[in-house]
Amino acid sequence: MHKFSQINIVVDKLYEKSPLQKKKIETFLKDKDNAFLQEFENFLSEYIQYLNKNDMTIEYCIDAYLKMVGDMFKCQVKFMRTGKYPTESAAYAFNEIYSNEKEMLSYMIGLALSQYLWSTHYEMFGHLKLSLAQNKNKINKYLEIGPGHGLFLKSAIDILNKNVEMTAVDISQTSLNVSKSIISHFYPSKNISFINKDMLNLSMDFNFDFIVMGEVIEHVEDPKLLLVKISKLLSKSGRAFLSTCVNCPAIDHVYHFHTVEEIRSMFKECGLAIESEKVLPVEDISMTEIINQKITINYSAIVRRSFE
Repeated sequence: MHKFSQINIVVDKLYEKSPLQKKKIETFLKDKDNAFLQEFENFLSEYIQYLNKNDMTIEYCIDAYLKMVGDMFKCQVKFMRTGKYPTESAAYAFNEIYSNEKEMLSYMIGLALSQYLWSTHYEMFGHLKLSLAQNKNKINKYLEIGPGHGLFLKSAIDILNKNVEMTAVDISQTSLNVSKSIISHFYPSKNISFINKDMLNLSMDFNFDFIVMGEVIEHVEDPKLLLVKISKLLSKSGRAFLSTCVNCPAIDHVYHFHTVEEIRSMFKECGLAIESEKVLPVEDISMTEIINQKITINYSAIVRRSFE
């Protein structure tokens, strides 16, 4: 990977700070083609410029990523022992994490790096971008719930027509600030309505042609409330990208999906029909072993309103 200087810098720093990461990252990168490596290299070049402009460094980003990985490992250990997620309630997550500027900023910056270092996150990111491209000319109004690291929102602007009306809603002001800073860096003239509010308490009297809600429903106590709202907010020909996970304890995960079928059934119950999906275990072993060992499965789907 001699010509991919930014990738080399990042992975070398990761290996130096956490030798335990070396095997996992090397395994992930060894089979990647030049197209992926060039995309990753371009992302890092742009993202490092963004970090520097916002008084952050690549070292901070790597430390944030490693903190996130460490937190998840601790949660996983506890989960394997108790069978329960460590976070007690959505209120606890809001007070201890979403309202904690230092914690939340680190979380979002670390999570951004995972979009290219975790195969499951990269595949779900690709799932979203493909659907945006396929539906490009049908999308006039776009809504993103929980934009977080801002990369999905940026990609939507990259792909969609310039005149698309865009709205972003997040319960965390810090998270919303990260999204704002990403967009102001890459698209300073783009007008987006950023709303700091709980989506369940927000009234909207119009529909959207595309809704993105990436890894949100596991953060709430009753995902059905959000999913029903999504169904009602979609236009008749609208589509939504939804992602979540099975057996995935984290510092702010509240709702525990035990199987992929639970997710599918909940979508159907809430008036959403699945058009395409990605079922992505985080370990390369048989699905039987994944289920028996309660290994995390990442999941994404493109859905539409069900009119049955």
